[in-house]
Amino acid sequence: MKLHHFALSASALALALAGTAHAAQVNSPASISGSGTKVITFDGYDGLLTTGPVNVGAEVGDTVTFTSVPYSMIGANAQDLGDNGLWGARGNPTDGLEPTPTGSGNFLASAFITKRGEFGFSFANPVSSVGAWLNQYQATGTTNNRLVFIAYDIDGNELESYTATVNTDAFGYNEGSFFGIQRASADIYGFGVADGSIVMDNLTYTAAVPEPSSYALMVVGLGLLGAVARRRQVSR
Repeated sequence: MKLHHFALSASALALALAGTAHAAQVNSPASISGSGTKVITFDGYDGLLTTGPVNVGAEVGDTVTFTSVPYSMIGANAQDLGDNGLWGARGNPTDGLEPTPTGSGNFLASAFITKRGEFGFSFANPVSSVGAWLNQYQATGTTNNRLVFIAYDIDGNELESYTATVNTDAFGYNEGSFFGIQRASADIYGFGVADGSIVMDNLTYTAAVPEPSSYALMVVGLGLLGAVARRRQVSR
């Protein structure tokens, strides 16, 4: 009976430690950097108009399947974002423009997505964090547009979602922001972006790295096994 009580206490402690971990919104690719981090640039495509499925992860040796409502363009090279300026403008010695906020190549554009439309990515292997550089079309004279980015579990259920607004210079070039989601464990199987006409570059993701709470759970488990073994020896 005492052993059973001790086991229950250890289990309760483990659950309490697990409960301290939580998800977070990230606003920098540096927050997703680390061992196992991969970046999908979309540079291998040149204006593929599609709803998918397309394995855009092939460039990094993974299976990352892209799907979209009609229609998105993988490998776009210029996009007019209205009052948010121009994305994907190519530089030259005169104006010195950079290609995109990432400074490289082509990108993904959902120029034809309507309100509440969504495009997304499904991962063959779960990830703990995912994000990308994003901007969106903004109609003239408005500032209240928004985009929503969402993480999904293995069954397609929503794990986390965040809403963000991107307002950049109407006469600017290649401006945007990085948005993503980071979780304590690798349980993200899907990443979606919704609301409006959206451009994206450098989809970035990484596998889980054990947090201190994970190590604590391991210690609790090992301690429990050791206590059980010692009590069994004493009772013999």
